[in-house]
Amino acid sequence: MSKLVTGSSLLLGSLIILVFNFLIPGNLDVFTKNVTEVNIFTENYGSNSDSVQYFLAVIGLGLIIFLYGILALYNNVGNRENNMKYIFVALNIAAVVLFLSVISVGTAFAGAAELNMKAYGMAQQATQAAAQASQSGDQAVMFQAAQAESVATINSIIAGSSSAALYSLFWGLLSVAGYVFYIATALIGVLILRSGNYYLSQLMNNITGFGFLISGLLFLVLNIIWKVNTEWGYRIFSISQLVWFILIVILAINLIRSSKK
Repeated sequence: MSKLVTGSSLLLGSLIILVFNFLIPGNLDVFTKNVTEVNIFTENYGSNSDSVQYFLAVIGLGLIIFLYGILALYNNVGNRENNMKYIFVALNIAAVVLFLSVISVGTAFAGAAELNMKAYGMAQQATQAAAQASQSGDQAVMFQAAQAESVATINSIIAGSSSAALYSLFWGLLSVAGYVFYIATALIGVLILRSGNYYLSQLMNNITGFGFLISGLLFLVLNIIWKVNTEWGYRIFSISQLVWFILIVILAINLIRSSKK
């Protein structure tokens, strides 16, 4: 694969991932607020279900494009590094597959969160209606209102349980995906450093190589200490995306500008 295709795929894929990730409601607030709290997260996803699902789908496309660029990078420089190549490819594929799984669960959660919010609202209305009916003294009206309240409450509990289960699964998968992503990022650095400065100058080779290696290991340690489903953990994860994007841009631009075939 040509270096133009490689660089363009890396650049386009990473740009799509970064932009549409921060377009998801709440993600821009991660640097100042705790957006991982279950009620806030549910409201952000449930109130904007259609938009969230669309953004997640586009991020999935970005991941596929990025993976194509990663495989092209391996194809271009991998023949100069044979010791790490299979681990490099396997971990990058695993990271993308895991993030696609996160997207799938996130899409389901957005729908479940919307239903949860609607069911909760209906339960509140049914409770108010039952309270008003009890004041009327009409036994038939009170009975019907009580039945409606019971059904609405049960539906709300079911919707809430479904939403909570998907919420837990989302963060669990994201944690695992994040760990694999950090290791894969570090291996990108190893591949660049060990393959020599064929496409990149010695300076750019060191900047990108050590940049990927150090940032991958650093953020791995930080997210082990602060879990991704906590305020600071998700903040660290978001910062890691910005650092990763900057390094990808540097790598992609230098690949495209390289005079080597």
